[in-house]
Amino acid sequence: MARQIDQQKRDDLLEKAVEGLAYTGVTDTALRTLAAHMGTSARMLIYYFGSKESLILDVLAHQQRLFAAAEPDVEPAIDTLRTYLLTDWEALTRGHKKPGVRILEQVFGAACAENSPYRDYAAETLTGLTRTLAARFTAAGMPTEIADLRAHLALSSLQGLLMMHFTADDPEHIDDIFRRLVDEVLLAPW
Repeated sequence: MARQIDQQKRDDLLEKAVEGLAYTGVTDTALRTLAAHMGTSARMLIYYFGSKESLILDVLAHQQRLFAAAEPDVEPAIDTLRTYLLTDWEALTRGHKKPGVRILEQVFGAACAENSPYRDYAAETLTGLTRTLAARFTAAGMPTEIADLRAHLALSSLQGLLMMHFTADDPEHIDDIFRRLVDEVLLAPW
């Protein structure tokens, strides 16, 4: 008979893994190094998650559940949509989403490798994010085709701007570029 998993312990490990992976990185960090940073053992992580890749995917799924619970309702107004986009940028770059976003961006990059264990996750996540953003644009009055195009453009731009923000000497400049993207491209008259 299989041992019962302590769900609270597993959740605690997921929370510690978010901070650990945001600090140590996803692709170049050995499970032992991550475990040491988290104050546990690699054996414990394997017991609860099976592999480093499974742990990373579980961390991302855990983060997505937390973020989804905090998502505001879709509002049919451009001003509300603008506020949502700028507030989300702030959360992604400086707020409660930042550690998870650092991990997500690394996983998206790793997903580009042939036979990556993250490929399906990245494809599904990007499709879902694009669909959700297109629904927000449509609710604000954009025609469906324009909303879909701008959602794809927004997500592609967001990924690049996040990488630039996390590595820039002047992240405020990237903040300004994001605001201009929102005002001059994404929410431009259609």
